[in-house]
Amino acid sequence: MKSKVLKTKIIAFALLATMAMSCGKTENKQINTDPAKIVANVAEAKLIDYPVVHSFSGKLEADKQSNLSTRIMGQISRIYVKPGQKVNKDQLLIQIRNQDILAKKAQVEASKVEATTAFESAEKDLKRFEALYASKSATDKEMDDIRTHYQMAKARLEAVEQMEREVEENIRYASIRAPYNGVITSKFVQEGDMANPGMPLLSMESSSQWKVIARIPEADIANINLNDKVKLQFKAAEAELDGQIIEINPSATNTGNQYEAKILVSVPEDCSAKLYSGMYATILFEYGTQKLILVPQKALIHHGQLVGIYAVSQSGKALLRWVKTGKTYGDNIEIISGLTDGEEYVLSSEGKLVDGVLIAKN
Repeated sequence: MKSKVLKTKIIAFALLATMAMSCGKTENKQINTDPAKIVANVAEAKLIDYPVVHSFSGKLEADKQSNLSTRIMGQISRIYVKPGQKVNKDQLLIQIRNQDILAKKAQVEASKVEATTAFESAEKDLKRFEALYASKSATDKEMDDIRTHYQMAKARLEAVEQMEREVEENIRYASIRAPYNGVITSKFVQEGDMANPGMPLLSMESSSQWKVIARIPEADIANINLNDKVKLQFKAAEAELDGQIIEINPSATNTGNQYEAKILVSVPEDCSAKLYSGMYATILFEYGTQKLILVPQKALIHHGQLVGIYAVSQSGKALLRWVKTGKTYGDNIEIISGLTDGEEYVLSSEGKLVDGVLIAKN
C-alpha cells in the first residue's frame, strides 16, 4: 500500500514538472517574436525632372590620316620605315629608283645653258639694234626681225625652265617623305615592287588630335547640332573625356539609316589613358527631361535575378519590395516600378534588416 502511494506521488510530481517546463517554453517563444528596432538611415523617394541621357556608338580615329603614294612609275629601291614607327615631318620614308629622271635632268640643264646663252645674245642684239633704229641706221624690217628673234629666245628659255620644274617635281615624288609628325600604320609594298601612279605605298596618322566617328539613329538626329558638347567613354582605355560635335552628315543613304557625325576629342595634358585608332567609344548626349525616381544603388537588395528595396511603412516597419530598375546614372539607378513618389526607403542600417522589423530613424 505504501508502495502504491509513493508511486502515485512520483507520477504527480513528474506531471507538475512537465507542465512547468512547458509553460516556460511558451513564455520564451513569445518574447523572441517581439520585433526589435533597427537603427537606419532613411530617405524619401522623389519624382524629379532629370536630363535624358542618350547614348550612341562610335569609333576612335586620328584626326590626320594619309595614304602616301607617288605619281611616277618606278621600282622601289628602299623602304626606311615599318608599321608602328614614329616619324618626323619631311623624314624620308621610301626611295624609288630615279636614274631616268636624273638623266632627263642633266639634259634639261644642258638645254638651259644653251637657251640662256641664246637669250643673252638675242637681248644684246636687241639693245644694239634699238640704238641703231633710234639713229635711223636700221630699217623697220631689221628691227622686227631682231625683236622676233629675241621673243623666240626668251620663250625657249622659259620652256626649258618649266621642264626643269617638272623634272624637280618628279624627283620629289621619287622620294616619299612624311607630310607631318606621326606614326606609320600600314605598309602596302615591299622593296623591289613596282610603284605606279596613285598606288598607296604607306599609310600614316597623327595622334596629336583625335576624333570619334559616331553613328546616330534617325530618331535622334534632329536633336543634334554643331558644337554640341558630349561625353565620350572608352571602356578599353578606362577613360571618360569631353568632346564637341564638329561635323554632321545630313544624309544616311550610304550608312544604313544612321547619320554620321564627327566628334573632336579633348584630351587633357595630364591624361594618362592610352588611346589607339579603332577603339570603341560610347557617346553620351543630354537633351530633354523626364520624371524619374532615382535611388542609390547601395540601397538595393539582390536575390538572384530579383532586385528589392526596403520601404518604410506608415507604422515604421521595414517592408521588402521587389522593384524593376532602369538605367544607371552614376551611383544612382532608376526605379521604374515598386516604389512611388513620397515613400520612404532604407538607405543603410546598423543591423541586419528583415521584413517587418521596426525602423528607428537615424
